Amino acid sequence: MGFRGEQTGKNGVVYIYDATSVWNAAKQRSEQKRIYIGKKDPETGKLIPNKKYFELYHEDGTPKAEEELPTPVHVLSSYEYGNIYLMQEAADITGLSAVLEDCFPGQWEDILSCAMHCCSEEEALYLCKPWAENSFGIPAPSSQRISELLKGLDEDSRMRFYKKWAALRSEKEYLALDITSISSWSELIQYVEPGYNRDHEQLPQINLAMLFGEDSKLPVFSRVYPGSVKDVSTLLGLASFIEKIKLEQMHFVMDKGFYSEKGIAPLLEKYIKFAIGVPFSTKAAKELAEDCMDGICSSANAVMVGENIYYAQTYIRKWNNRRVYYHVYYDEERHVREKRLLMRKVLHLENQLAEGSVGITDSMAKHYFTFHKTKDGCYNIHRKKDVIDSEKKLAGYFVILTNHYKDPEQLLEIYRNKDVVEKSFDNLKNDLDLHRLRIHSDEAMEGRIFIGFISLVITSYIREKMRVHDIYRKYSFHELMAELKKLKMIVFKDGKQLLTEITSGQKFIFKAMEVEFPRST
Repeated sequence: MGFRGEQTGKNGVVYIYDATSVWNAAKQRSEQKRIYIGKKDPETGKLIPNKKYFELYHEDGTPKAEEELPTPVHVLSSYEYGNIYLMQEAADITGLSAVLEDCFPGQWEDILSCAMHCCSEEEALYLCKPWAENSFGIPAPSSQRISELLKGLDEDSRMRFYKKWAALRSEKEYLALDITSISSWSELIQYVEPGYNRDHEQLPQINLAMLFGEDSKLPVFSRVYPGSVKDVSTLLGLASFIEKIKLEQMHFVMDKGFYSEKGIAPLLEKYIKFAIGVPFSTKAAKELAEDCMDGICSSANAVMVGENIYYAQTYIRKWNNRRVYYHVYYDEERHVREKRLLMRKVLHLENQLAEGSVGITDSMAKHYFTFHKTKDGCYNIHRKKDVIDSEKKLAGYFVILTNHYKDPEQLLEIYRNKDVVEKSFDNLKNDLDLHRLRIHSDEAMEGRIFIGFISLVITSYIREKMRVHDIYRKYSFHELMAELKKLKMIVFKDGKQLLTEITSGQKFIFKAMEVEFPRST
């Protein structure tokens, strides 16, 4: 017996499906088969049918007879197109489509479809099919097809792609970005090993490292490493793979979680260019931030990166007889936000201590409070005013150490690009496939990360165009995609296709992105 259900994607879109129970003879159990037939109108709550709906139902909603189903039908329907058009243009302009077609002749269209789904929707990959069925001109791979695709993207084919892609980019410099760690429950993936987890969870993990082109701001190469490998070692280990794809110049860009004097020393010794965040647990970062607090907000120190304004001051120092630059930054908006979050954390922790849900031996409790035992065996709780005030004072400040970048604005643009990459890969972590890596083989894991890499190429190209042409003053990335989704392709029964009217906002986007306006066929 069948039923109709709903499933909400991460972006809030509600997909409608018909479900039936089918018997799996091999596994000797009943399984649910879903067919996505459209999405729910957020205003009216009614079904917006897709092409699959009209294959199964008449226009009045009655099911078609079995003998009618194999007959292809061409009915009036509407598909999202503006976002698809821009992503396809990005893939074509960068040469990504051509390289994919050359390296994966039987799979490239499905790879691109999955990557565009990640780029546009940022939701689980198994929802690619219903999304693609509501989009114009791209294949809609089933969950089984996607599983086969992920396992089929083997090491040799991926390396062949990276070689051709790197040769096409021809960058002068490459930024080696250590991206993130991803945790896993799986015991079947050889790369999964115990290691430091940034979400502070005691789970085995893998690490991801990536190369970015400094000129194009496009990703060039990515690599998975065992979770037990230390971060600096991970980056230094990229050298052997760099030789394979014939790249030379590299900069290492790392966040403060990887900072250590022991790790910096070999980079200076080998003349490797780097930039790394410096935590305020170090004496140098704290002293430099405090030194410039009185004058850093001068208009002479203002820099603009993306849509945000920062203040920056630079200090030149010697380290192992090498010149290094400490760039101190201040973000006013972040200052207010971090102070508020800090006090919320302290007050919440104080309430938990009073209630007894957190003990006095808790490390964070000992960091922010002192405890004095009374005669009756209870404890008086006192805030460490100097510790709290010091952290409030440093809110909104951050320090980056580099042996190459003299210009604080240029360095911050690179770091902002790193943040974009980390957020993009964070979407993979939150994806059902990769958050806790619910993938049961090395092949599928590597394939899923490769799909993420392809989507990152498209996303990075669009974001860089937005930055260069000041599109951020009107749209964020997600607002831009939402605006383009309003541009629909209408398909008539006789096969004719008609584009809905292009709005002024869409015209602004296409013109700023330097692509021709889409046309009806």
